[in-house]
Amino acid sequence: MYKNTQQCVTDLEKYGHLIRIKEEVDPYLEMAAIHLRVHEMGGPALLFENVKGSPFRAASNLFGTIERSKFIFRDTLQSVQQLVELRNNPMQAAKNPFKLLGSAGAAISALPKKAIFNKPVNYGQTTISKLPQIQCWPMDGGAFVTLPIVYTEDADR
Repeated sequence: MYKNTQQCVTDLEKYGHLIRIKEEVDPYLEMAAIHLRVHEMGGPALLFENVKGSPFRAASNLFGTIERSKFIFRDTLQSVQQLVELRNNPMQAAKNPFKLLGSAGAAISALPKKAIFNKPVNYGQTTISKLPQIQCWPMDGGAFVTLPIVYTEDADR
């Protein structure tokens, strides 16, 4: 399990699932066009290192294929699947209590954690306007910002 997105990106790159794009890329239409082409080909995850108008990098296509998603969640997928099954059928715990012991750890680790001494984390400050403002289509209602990760699937498939 990764502690942060950077660990995930590093792991993906280590195993050949990610490429870095070092050239400046415009978040207005260009980033989305690159992402869509790579995604449609089942290509790798992308790390845009030089986003025009932003001091931040942007990762894209992390979950672009089922295989890569399974790779990312390889250490926790079985536990999460068991938790979903348990939620759908709670009587399963009574029938096989020892089988689900490993899932208890996954459930506990998913709970929100309190900061030490209840102090806020002040790593750094920024504003939304400094984040990459990705716009996919010329007539979009505006840029979108996703923090930190969004995973979606086609509801029809």
